[in-house]
Amino acid sequence: DEIRQLAIREKKRITSVKQLNEDGMLDALRQYGPAPGAQKMMDKEMEAALHAIESGMYVVFRSCTGEDCTRVAPSHICFCGCTLSAHNMKNRRVPCTKCKCDGFQFMFQRPEEIGEYWLVRRKDFNIHTWAPKCRCKHTHKEHHPEKSKRCRKCGCPGFQSDFLCLVCDKHWEDHETVFETERERRAMGKPVGEDFKPLAQVAPEFGEIVFGKKNKDGVYVKAPPTAYQQSLKREHPSAKKKALPSINAPDVPQITTSSSSSSSAKVSTPPKPRAMRNPSGPAPAPLPTRGPPSSREADPVPRSKFCTECGAKYSVETAKFCSNCGTKRL
Repeated sequence: DEIRQLAIREKKRITSVKQLNEDGMLDALRQYGPAPGAQKMMDKEMEAALHAIESGMYVVFRSCTGEDCTRVAPSHICFCGCTLSAHNMKNRRVPCTKCKCDGFQFMFQRPEEIGEYWLVRRKDFNIHTWAPKCRCKHTHKEHHPEKSKRCRKCGCPGFQSDFLCLVCDKHWEDHETVFETERERRAMGKPVGEDFKPLAQVAPEFGEIVFGKKNKDGVYVKAPPTAYQQSLKREHPSAKKKALPSINAPDVPQITTSSSSSSSAKVSTPPKPRAMRNPSGPAPAPLPTRGPPSSREADPVPRSKFCTECGAKYSVETAKFCSNCGTKRL
């Protein structure tokens, strides 16, 4: 009885802590909204869930612990670099129709999926060229897609990930891509249908903030921007860059069209003004080519307080790069 009472008290404590964590996360979502990278990951998960419900084929990236770490969508890529939609799902081995890959194996597409969220903040980071690496320091795209997974650049005998899954803390090779029907998942007690959607096990407001509400036509309508996002947009819209103050530019070449042919054109540079000669005295100074500098030209160009790419406010006045997306400050 004493052990039972202790277990009941501990369960209540864990439940209360979990509720506090959920409440804190919900408050943060209401105020700031989801991070850009997290939003893209969740959109992929929802795409996978909707496709599974429609087709009846559930594709997941499953850990050796039995946990489903990722819902796999048609737009997710394989180890070979091709998407799932480029593989023949009618064949049990699911081979690729564009390369020699003999079976689909899910591969991560974003640094956030392997816990390397800081990479997207670097100024020279490119999500389109980034790829997870092997311990030999070459990406999965530089390894053969066949069963051996040998490296094309070095003597590496096979792909061994130098990263861990964000969900289960296991290596990529400790997972497998599983294709299951709804009946098979029900037999194993796995969620299907609406329960297979992301955030289905938490408060409905989480899903409404991340994905939007479902209208009468079955289309998800995104929630309006949060107060924090609206304030950023009102003070400095991220979609439009601030125009720099106009500065008197030096003489630039002018394009003149030849009279003999309307299609031919040549570039002519305006001649510099010559100083007038005076036989009785010294030559006067050359005529000025431009007016006196305005006060606006003399003053330095004011620096923007907000990132022109994502709209985030710079934490300090001397910051040279955005701490959120890594874009260089103007």
